[in-house]
Amino acid sequence: MKLVIGGAGQGKLAYVLERTGLGPEDVTYTLGTPKPIVCGLSGIVRRALDRDRDPVAEVLAYAGLHPDTVFLCDEVGCGVVPANPRERAWREAVGRLCCALAERAELVERVFCGLPMTLKEERGWK
Repeated sequence: MKLVIGGAGQGKLAYVLERTGLGPEDVTYTLGTPKPIVCGLSGIVRRALDRDRDPVAEVLAYAGLHPDTVFLCDEVGCGVVPANPRERAWREAVGRLCCALAERAELVERVFCGLPMTLKEERGWK
């Protein structure tokens, strides 16, 4: 499993598509239909919380069933702490999920301005 993080609009998906040779048809934004790339983890977390589900458990279960998945997540933990308790809970859940995935991932990269920075590498892209 691989995890790619970075701010919104920083080129994560373009980078992953280039590295893997996959196309947009290989990307999903839900955990419903297994595809090689799961994009938008922050949205998946929000939807799980809206259903009173544990997003970390759901994504880790998916990762266990699909160990070659590349997960992409927007960084949401920087900046001003939201005053809204629901927004704080969402942001904290995204952070917990990224920590859990990073611990298990063979590769963790951060993409900033389209440039990758390797944070962890046990096995690369090939």
